[in-house]
Amino acid sequence: EKVLYPRLSDALFFYNNDLKKGLDNEGLKKVTFMQGLGSIYDKSVREEKIAQYLLNDDAQKEFMNRAVMYAKADLLSDMVYEFTELQGIMGYYYAKKSGEDEKIALSFKEQYLPDGEESDLPRSDFSAIVAMSNKLDSILALFSKGKIPTGTKDPFGLRRAVLGIVKIVIDRGFSFDINKDLKALSKNYDNVDLELLETFFLERISRYFDANPSVIQAVFKSGERDIVEISKKIEALNLVVEQAHFKDSFSTFKRVANIIKDMKLQEKIIVDAKLFEKDAEQTLLKAYQDVESKDYLNYKEKLDALFGLKPEIDDFFDHVMVNVEDENIKNNRKNLIALIYQNFKNIADIKEISV
Repeated sequence: EKVLYPRLSDALFFYNNDLKKGLDNEGLKKVTFMQGLGSIYDKSVREEKIAQYLLNDDAQKEFMNRAVMYAKADLLSDMVYEFTELQGIMGYYYAKKSGEDEKIALSFKEQYLPDGEESDLPRSDFSAIVAMSNKLDSILALFSKGKIPTGTKDPFGLRRAVLGIVKIVIDRGFSFDINKDLKALSKNYDNVDLELLETFFLERISRYFDANPSVIQAVFKSGERDIVEISKKIEALNLVVEQAHFKDSFSTFKRVANIIKDMKLQEKIIVDAKLFEKDAEQTLLKAYQDVESKDYLNYKEKLDALFGLKPEIDDFFDHVMVNVEDENIKNNRKNLIALIYQNFKNIADIKEISV
């Protein structure tokens, strides 16, 4: 009691004193974020630009601006100065007491989430954008200054920040393309190595998923860079690869990949049925067209349909010689195989899979 009473009395004093002062972000201009990256206020300005980019609702723009610009105001409070682990949390309570909008107040408390392996995630899209903006600015700003994690060293927690973004995006179902969106956001920063940054994100994503590593690489090689779509494709392909019979049947599709490995695949692959000489060619084309003509609810259904072409592909390989002397016939047969491969590659590059 002798220890707790004075401690709690101090806390109550800090609390009441902070309420009298209210939340004010002007003082953040005097608090350094990091050498060469300005103040915490400057960081908030950068985060506000990111938040507005991520926001899809014009009606929320003013709310978002206020949320981001005042999110770190509680760093100036006596309570957080004394109890640093309460940053964000005290901002929430002070905002509530001052009559701030509930979504803004909640975003103050959730701006640092997720902050650990088993941490909760932001509970709304609004809070999620505030949290993502905080993390994205830290990543982009530090990359712009060459402060990139090496080996096991990550003093600024950038790996954790990327993982937090991945978790938020998947949880909220946000569209976030680590190529297109990072390129757009990097325009507000100097000297960001976008290729290195994309690789950094992909490394974190690959460690996030509990899946066959070759499955993850196969999806990456498809060129997909939207985090949610990457997640869906990895999940779907991993389910297919884990099926008991998959290993025995996959040799057929490795052969498909090997036949076209030296081809430069174009967007539009032409197959001329008039050049067919074997029934197996026509049968395979028809089976492929049947698969391609249908709508699928998810990637798993599409993959099952494509892998379901195994009998027709096996029959094709049994009865058709691809590398014949006639260049037109040879190229036409390669194009038929390339059509199938290309459709796989829209989801994942099957030549990367190892089972």
